[in-house]
Amino acid sequence: MKSKKLAYVTYQTFPADTANSLQTITNIVEMSNQGLDVELIFPDRDRKSSQNIEDLKEYYNFEQTFSLTRTDHNLPFGKYNFLNKFFYHISHYLWAKSTVRNILKKRNFELYFTRSDWVFYFLSRKNRNVIFECHQPSKLRNFILNKCLQYKHSKVIFLNSSLKEHYEKSIKYLENAIVLNNGYRDDLFIKDFQKHSKQVVFVGELLRFGSSRNIEFILSCFEDSRLDDFTLKIVGGPVSHVEELKSRIQKTNISFLGRQNHEFTVEVLLKSEIGILVNSSKNIHSTNYTSPLKYFEYLAARLKIVAVDFKSHRNLPFANNILFFQEENKEEFIQSILDSQKITPIIENDFKKLSISERVKNIIDLARLEGLEPPTL
Repeated sequence: MKSKKLAYVTYQTFPADTANSLQTITNIVEMSNQGLDVELIFPDRDRKSSQNIEDLKEYYNFEQTFSLTRTDHNLPFGKYNFLNKFFYHISHYLWAKSTVRNILKKRNFELYFTRSDWVFYFLSRKNRNVIFECHQPSKLRNFILNKCLQYKHSKVIFLNSSLKEHYEKSIKYLENAIVLNNGYRDDLFIKDFQKHSKQVVFVGELLRFGSSRNIEFILSCFEDSRLDDFTLKIVGGPVSHVEELKSRIQKTNISFLGRQNHEFTVEVLLKSEIGILVNSSKNIHSTNYTSPLKYFEYLAARLKIVAVDFKSHRNLPFANNILFFQEENKEEFIQSILDSQKITPIIENDFKKLSISERVKNIIDLARLEGLEPPTL
């Protein structure tokens, strides 16, 4: 059977030091693995962006080949360092409108996939077979999903049940909306590394939306002598924040590894015993809606998981095996690290259903609800 053509149209830029860009590439690579003919279409809005597939292969550690189209972005966002939020929204709208118009005029795809509200909006209005991946709510998204989910060929993936509940009233066709968590890359977790006893790891950007992810709290907890036998590895940037944090610590059992490529990061996870999920409650996305990619990688690396007690973390698969602590409660955090020695990680037979290959199978199933045949697997 001839491969189905899928356009992944997004306002993101590649390569980029973000979990969002990694999640997009991970999905595209697996879509290609499962027989879809994928083309990634994105704007040239960052001087670091590249249309060379070899650059992306090296940056994100994959071998598969798919098509890249980097479109012109002669718009204000990214060119000026003021009114960023306003310029982002107007530029995003204009880019999406122009890009969708050009695609429909010159190309022929059986399926579209996007994380862009405006791409979803313009494709829905043309009654195209489009899937939107919803990561968090917003006022704009409330409007767009209410409009777009009235179209028979417009579908949505919610990263957790709280998001779906938030938009329940907007869903006209129940079969067009599913809850689908993030997933880990199967191929990166088949290696076998010796675990370092009592090695704790945090992976991720140390700043979120320009504010600290509360790594300072974790560092302060490791000043307690009860954790002297544990080592802490922190993987993530930016460099300026890493240097600032380094200057504050006195303990020798804490290491900052900075930003690393995906393969190296996975090796750190595989060698560790405990993984940390921490965020600040200042952002509702963190407290209610996030489905962190690193959580699924922690599971795949067979880590014991310690997490701040947010609703979003309580909604994660296998949350009953997470050791929770209240935000800013040092005693609970320290005790959770100590108690981790008493629990066992989730076994592979349970967590493998959360792999990226299983996730993409579900995406393909959702896409064919309206008669789209699945690709040959």
